[in-house]
Amino acid sequence: MADTVAMTQLEVADYDLGLRGKLVRSEKTHGDTSLAFCTIVYGLSLTDDVTDTPFSSAANGYPDALLIPDESTRIPLPWRPGTDAVIAELVDADRRPLDLSPRAVLHTLTDRYDALGLAPVLGYEYEMWIFAADGAAPAGVLSGHAPHGRTENAYSLTRCAEINGLATEFVNRMDQIGIEVEMFHAELGPGFFEFTLAPAPAVQAADNAVRARQYLRDLCAERGLHASFMAKPFAAKSGAGGHVHSSLNRDGANVFADHTGALSADGSHYLAGLLEAMADTVLMLNPNVNSYKRIDPAMFTPGTATWGYDDRGAAARVILTDRRSARVEHRRPGADANPYIVAAALLAGGLHGLLEKLPLPDADADASELPGDLSTALAQFESSIWLADLLGKPFCTSFAATRRGELQRYEQWLRNTITDWELHRHLEHQ
Repeated sequence: MADTVAMTQLEVADYDLGLRGKLVRSEKTHGDTSLAFCTIVYGLSLTDDVTDTPFSSAANGYPDALLIPDESTRIPLPWRPGTDAVIAELVDADRRPLDLSPRAVLHTLTDRYDALGLAPVLGYEYEMWIFAADGAAPAGVLSGHAPHGRTENAYSLTRCAEINGLATEFVNRMDQIGIEVEMFHAELGPGFFEFTLAPAPAVQAADNAVRARQYLRDLCAERGLHASFMAKPFAAKSGAGGHVHSSLNRDGANVFADHTGALSADGSHYLAGLLEAMADTVLMLNPNVNSYKRIDPAMFTPGTATWGYDDRGAAARVILTDRRSARVEHRRPGADANPYIVAAALLAGGLHGLLEKLPLPDADADASELPGDLSTALAQFESSIWLADLLGKPFCTSFAATRRGELQRYEQWLRNTITDWELHRHLEHQ
């Protein structure tokens, strides 16, 4: 039997799916490579609508950029014999990552923290929907998307048993590649589940999160299932969150809390920055039209920039039960948001608070309303001067263009579509 050709899965961060890429013969990904990737990757929507940006457009022919693998991210994929994976960055002529890349933006932010002697640590947790191909889909849901399992109970042991084979395989696969899944359990909703990843340094944590999401989708596809991170597929049910826990290390020790167990000065400034920046960064946390249908304080999805101690109703839930694990959970991000972009939003806000030494408002102080739709969030994002300074104008301009494209496509659909609401209201009665 002929030897198997060794293949590498090149993984490139985009704005919507999380990772895109291609399979390449492995020997072409090592050493002085001549790999390239089309810059259109930063203008593709979930369904591959193309948004032109100042950097990649029909006018300049959507040029290629050099692609450099980050060898620190190369991993074998044991469940795909003969195949490994590596995250790669599009780079310029000087071999520097393009400013459009959300992963490059995150690297830049962590460098800014390093200059302050701090290292941010992030821990992601994701709620998601798992659908089976057989069975009837609920009203309003695409055919072929029947919720996996018979009941909807949160923390249900019966549902754990139903999902045990899939969950165990997922946890084991992630463990084989150095990604620790701490928990996998049932959430309150049809086919609704959650998994939690162990905290890690910011860029590594985002790499882990984006891979875990992709590899879970792959595993489900192998089994005739579909995993979706859509924010709100069911109008009357909870939405899917993508909450992120963050803390600050100095010399390897958590310094989010001080020696008394209270918020430290750094922790207070960081938290104040998260709160002040939240309205400006909502576009990064809730990037789609559907994202805002998840926002409902009655379902623990905040509409204001609030904080509180162990308060799941607040946008920023501060957890200080153990100084070694002191942290803040940001509860506004949806599961549909790109892990790199969410991380950049958090770290930019926290850095803003640290650099400006922002005072932390009282937990019971009046909090500002957060944007409640994509149009308002886009306007807030584009009007922020400090955010462009920290994230870079190339990324901000490019990302905003894709969100504007998404909004325009939805508004065009709405103008051209006669909805059921209109038909029921007008056809019979006018």
